[in-house]
Amino acid sequence: MKENPIQSAVDQLAEQLQRSVVINDPGVHMLYSSVHFGDEDPARVQAILKRDAGTKAIGHVLAQGVSTWTTAGVIPANEEIGMKARVCVPIRWRGELLGQLMVMDAEGSLTTSELSKMNQSAMDIAAVMVAEGQGESDAGVQDQTVRDLLGREVRLRRRALEELAASHMSGRFENVTAVEFGLRGTLDSATASHADAALRTVLTMGSRQGRVTELHAVAPGTGFLLIGNDASTGEAAVRVHVQKMLDQLKDLSSGRFACVAGIGPSVSGLEQAHKTARHAHLARRAAARGLGSEVAVWTDLGPYALLLQIPDEDVTEEALPEEVRRLLAVDPGGDLTATLRAYLDHACNGPSASEALHIHRTTLYYRLGRITELTGLDLSDGRTRLSLHAGLTMLDLVRASSSR
Repeated sequence: MKENPIQSAVDQLAEQLQRSVVINDPGVHMLYSSVHFGDEDPARVQAILKRDAGTKAIGHVLAQGVSTWTTAGVIPANEEIGMKARVCVPIRWRGELLGQLMVMDAEGSLTTSELSKMNQSAMDIAAVMVAEGQGESDAGVQDQTVRDLLGREVRLRRRALEELAASHMSGRFENVTAVEFGLRGTLDSATASHADAALRTVLTMGSRQGRVTELHAVAPGTGFLLIGNDASTGEAAVRVHVQKMLDQLKDLSSGRFACVAGIGPSVSGLEQAHKTARHAHLARRAAARGLGSEVAVWTDLGPYALLLQIPDEDVTEEALPEEVRRLLAVDPGGDLTATLRAYLDHACNGPSASEALHIHRTTLYYRLGRITELTGLDLSDGRTRLSLHAGLTMLDLVRASSSR
């Protein structure tokens, strides 16, 4: 059997250093490992036995910013997850991160000479990785193909469909549901790199576990997932799957960022994938604004589905209907606004609205009268009620945006 040059390099370095050595992919999943030298910890043992160190261990490594490292650095110990300190050397080729070389160093005793050997090994391994990559006939579906498939440009969508058909992927998606993952808030560059690496790690888990009916891509701050599903795979199953992915992202984040997700409706075939992706994007915007849980489903959005198509920069109080702005101007405490919202939400049914507000009907009608008195609005006019109801629903988005 032909000897694997990367495994040989790992074994040789480990023997020279008398320390345990591993090579990980950019998502911190083990590719190669040496034998133990008595320095192993629970995280390494799990990685050896299960080929996966676990999301908390991976998150701890990513949280150090390894995705952006260009030189060797220390991964500090983390007793909570059973991890001793390691030295990590990024494996790069022409700037592109191919993986990480990790060497156990619990006592911080690696010498300058030993670090030099690690750096040389990382460069040698990078060259082999590139050579092996160039020899592969099928490197899988690239991010750009998936992004083109989901984009607005018809020409690019057609080309992406042709590429997927050539790779025999399109036949696996009789029906398809899109999911968009996104981040809450604005992140600094190091945390953003950590988040993108975490997104890629979680999105590729399906491929590693043999779920061939998934396509994925990552753009800065955003992850895209296409799930092929048949009639037996319902919305509830997709929601459970996505929630599990968010739980994994939570572990990978090490508390540095938070993710949300939006789920689009199921459509027929990859030709329609851009439609479910558009709806997944709007659902993700709803989740990012706190409109419901961290997983938002397009079919549950109701009137927000229309309002979320307004660009972020236009979701301001100035964009609210005049009727709503007049109400807000005379109601700084918000009691009248809350009363009217409940009244409109309950189809102008006085008994239902008063019960929801836990007030007497006399109090309800008194407040409605005060609204007319203070604003001059005729609440018996259907057009006025429509403007108020749509505007107060949009007010939820305005306030959610201002609180981020």
